[in-house]
Amino acid sequence: WDVTLAGSHNSNVVVDLGIDPASGKARIIGAGGQTRQIKGYPLNSQWFRGYTFADANGDGVLQVSEVHVDSAFQFRGYNAARDIFSITSGFDLLNKKLRINAMFDYKGGGNLIDGANNFQCTTSPNACRETQDPTAPLWMQARAIAKLYGTRIGATTFKTSGGYFQSDQFWRFREFSAVWQLPNAALRPIRADVGSSLVLAVRNIHWWGSFTGIDPEANYGLNGSDSQN
Repeated sequence: WDVTLAGSHNSNVVVDLGIDPASGKARIIGAGGQTRQIKGYPLNSQWFRGYTFADANGDGVLQVSEVHVDSAFQFRGYNAARDIFSITSGFDLLNKKLRINAMFDYKGGGNLIDGANNFQCTTSPNACRETQDPTAPLWMQARAIAKLYGTRIGATTFKTSGGYFQSDQFWRFREFSAVWQLPNAALRPIRADVGSSLVLAVRNIHWWGSFTGIDPEANYGLNGSDSQN
């Protein structure tokens, strides 16, 4: 029986971006957007308007007036996992003729957008649990209202998708495999060389976490990026 542990932790900070000649202040790249580069904050730091909610009448269903979106943006952290850890374990059985392997992964320390619900819940016909099911938890109802309706302050309506920006922490049963060293009697009929083996493997079997999307590692398009959807 053997076990292999591997892990890493990443932290980073923007040290200096120079001075913005227009304002004479420290330069900010992406000012006003969700992803920003600001001195003293992590690379690709994430910013969203905050919001609060309260079920004032206690009926279990939030009204638009019971959710308040702030006009100011708040720093919400990293948008990529900072902590990565894996456990790989293997067993040699039957005088090392059969080997069983299993691998579990952990990722955490960052955040990501639940892009599926962020789009589905706030785009007609708004077909998702937080907009259609009156028994949905208040926090789920609130995030849809904050994104879909927002709060009007003066002449401006402020909305936020901050409720869909969630912790990326999860465990995954990454792989299970069995390797059988074929006996010599089985090699001739299939014209296999001595030492050939039969491998059966399954990957991405199950994951555990609080992320509300389909899969915390899912994204769209052909190229991976820090912004997972």
